[in-house]
Amino acid sequence: MHRLGHHVTGMISGAMVAGIAHNHLGIPLSVAAFAVPAGWYGGVFPDAIEKIGKLYWIEHRTVTHWIPLWLVALFLVAQVEWASLPYGEYSQMIAYGFVAGAMTHLLFDLPNPTGIPLLTPWRRVSLNLWKSGRMDILLTAVWGYLAFTVSSAEWIGGMLDKVA
Repeated sequence: MHRLGHHVTGMISGAMVAGIAHNHLGIPLSVAAFAVPAGWYGGVFPDAIEKIGKLYWIEHRTVTHWIPLWLVALFLVAQVEWASLPYGEYSQMIAYGFVAGAMTHLLFDLPNPTGIPLLTPWRRVSLNLWKSGRMDILLTAVWGYLAFTVSSAEWIGGMLDKVA
């Protein structure tokens, strides 16, 4: 997916986190909204962290795109006692938005012929469906629709009640 696509889908992922937090967890929208710019930054982070200036310090789509790394990040974010921290709800929204944006980046790189690493950081898997940038408009529209639908769905609240 072209870089613009990662910007937009990252923001949409942050908006989905904000919607779930506001609609189902009762977090004020003024706080939940912090997930949106965090999602945008998370959406570009896996590519952005690979370079210093114009030079790659690590091979593209290796460790930074490794799904287990981001699942560990999500697990760690879920373990934090956010309420005990100063500005905890804000930090929580930023952390979840960021990780959601990064994981969305990986999701939309998987169909690309280059693929992303699944089991080890140096062996990539690809669905080989299309090249980067070819489906950006369609993918962002579908992702936006799904994010809105999920963040406002009643079943999400039921799932969150069971987890809590």
